[in-house]
Amino acid sequence: MSTKTKHYDIVIVGAALVGASAALALAKQGFTVAVVDRKSPLVELANGEWDSRIYAISPGNADWLKDLGVWQRMNAERITPIDDMQIWGDENAEPLNFNAEDVFANNLGYILENSALQQALWDELQTLDVDVLIGVEGASVELNEQEATLQLADGQQLTAKLMIAADGGNSWVRAQACLSQQKTVYEHVGVVANFEVELPHQNIARQWFVDDGILAWLPLTGNRISMVFSTKHPQNLMALSLAELDEQVAQAGGNTLGKMHCITPAVAFPLVKQNASALIANRLALVGDAAHQVHPMAGQGVNLGFRDVVALAQVLAERNPLADIGDRFVLRRYERARKADILAMQGLTHGLYGAFDTKQALVKAARNWGLSLPNKHPILKRALMKQALI
Repeated sequence: MSTKTKHYDIVIVGAALVGASAALALAKQGFTVAVVDRKSPLVELANGEWDSRIYAISPGNADWLKDLGVWQRMNAERITPIDDMQIWGDENAEPLNFNAEDVFANNLGYILENSALQQALWDELQTLDVDVLIGVEGASVELNEQEATLQLADGQQLTAKLMIAADGGNSWVRAQACLSQQKTVYEHVGVVANFEVELPHQNIARQWFVDDGILAWLPLTGNRISMVFSTKHPQNLMALSLAELDEQVAQAGGNTLGKMHCITPAVAFPLVKQNASALIANRLALVGDAAHQVHPMAGQGVNLGFRDVVALAQVLAERNPLADIGDRFVLRRYERARKADILAMQGLTHGLYGAFDTKQALVKAARNWGLSLPNKHPILKRALMKQALI
């Protein structure tokens, strides 16, 4: 098998949301880019069908996606702004209320489908001179002081000044670079499904801390919501008939939106918290789930990944023009820039998970008091919301 070698400034492994956005952002900065994935991240949906994978995109990331020319490519009718957020503790009659107007923002973020965002990123990528290689398996990665080399199973060889690992929580590139990870597998499993509801959701994201876990209802367009249930007993939910699931989910949310009707099959996925031992290696930067995973309670996983890309692109843009983009000193600036944000988000979601996964009366009382506190202290509430709006 003859080896064909192609040279790039940057090779990105992983073409899903974070990898595709990195390819776009860096190609638009003038770098030559290749993006490689062993399978296509595009999701084929029947006409009018809804994707059960939903993301909450922060206002800051939405603005960035607009700058990249991606946001405009999505059907605006399938994007729902979040105007308010309400969080109930298990004994609180009064929810903790977050309102966009409290922080002089247009909204608290947007709910959209994974498939729509992926397609929009893909469509924008087609307008650029980016080499997209799909359906190719990696054979090996070599990282040295001079260059990064990706050997593909079909004999092709790609070399670059910088390689980016965007290949998910079980990152192959991270393993090839001999970077370890600290992993916490939560006892909870996430169950997601979309529902049609009887009453208008008023663009409010709702979250309940219930005995069996954490229930979130995220507003979709029309009278629809996306449910995310973080539970220790997913098998109980998955075993229900659709009619029983409708009733149980409606009941768990206090019948706030009246009768419910499931429109996508329930899907379960494991919940993990994970940190790579480092975000960089020789000529390598990790982004997205390859670098870190958080409990999806706050819907921040993809937002953190996008912020990784923003930070990396900024570091490369601001470096000394004579500096090599794969230089260890340049990449260290990226790692430093991301540490605080990642730790803060992991600390918040992990701490909340711990506080709400307890049966101890004292902790339960404290967390319910903690939920009611921000309502009484506008400054504290604004500080919490600012964190979520990044």
